[in-house]
Amino acid sequence: MKNIDFKEMGKAFLIIILYLIIVPEIISIVFYTFFKSLRDNSTAIMIINTLIYVIDLIIILFIYRKSVKDEFKKYIDNFKSFFKTAFKCWGKGFLLMIICNLILIQIVGSIASNEQTNREIMQQLPLFSVLTMVFFGPIVEEFAFRKGFKKVFKKPQTFLIFTALLFGMMHIINSIDYTSTASLLASWKQLLYIIPYSILGYYFAKAYLDTDCIFTSITCHMLHNGLSILLIFLAQLLI
Repeated sequence: MKNIDFKEMGKAFLIIILYLIIVPEIISIVFYTFFKSLRDNSTAIMIINTLIYVIDLIIILFIYRKSVKDEFKKYIDNFKSFFKTAFKCWGKGFLLMIICNLILIQIVGSIASNEQTNREIMQQLPLFSVLTMVFFGPIVEEFAFRKGFKKVFKKPQTFLIFTALLFGMMHIINSIDYTSTASLLASWKQLLYIIPYSILGYYFAKAYLDTDCIFTSITCHMLHNGLSILLIFLAQLLI
């Protein structure tokens, strides 16, 4: 317990709550108050989600304004070595994630529900997918899931494991059907996908620790999401 800064942990979880719950609720309420007829409109959904990411990003950058400028300068000054670290960490995480996913598909019988949802969004809203998954998403998530917890744990390995599991859980939590006991039991296998997402999160966090620069882990995240979207788009063209 002595190795945990609970004040910093509270601050980190508050940022996650702002990112995942408070900002989305406020933006949705305000938007649909003025545009009730657009509730099921795909363009409106795209606008709302983009606004959510923009507002989240503004809030997070304001909170970390003291260190963002210094870390960005550090990243630019050491771009070659930091990018090499990012690419190396992403490569290890990506390879292990693929192996894990191939095993889990045989057990679960399908890909992760989160992945399936992302693919459907890519088909319906390709521009929105690129904008949020390659740009806004990685920046906001790295600040929320990584930077926010760096000061919480004194032991690096604890930081790596905790943030990795948190990252994995947040990507799976919406995949579980909580409407009834039967549906919950039927969807429990989706929880296994916490493993590959956590593996990826572990290496994103490692890139951050190895360089002490959040923009290195953001690079990892962007590389992963960008390549994933590219591969999915190519697969759709070939089918």
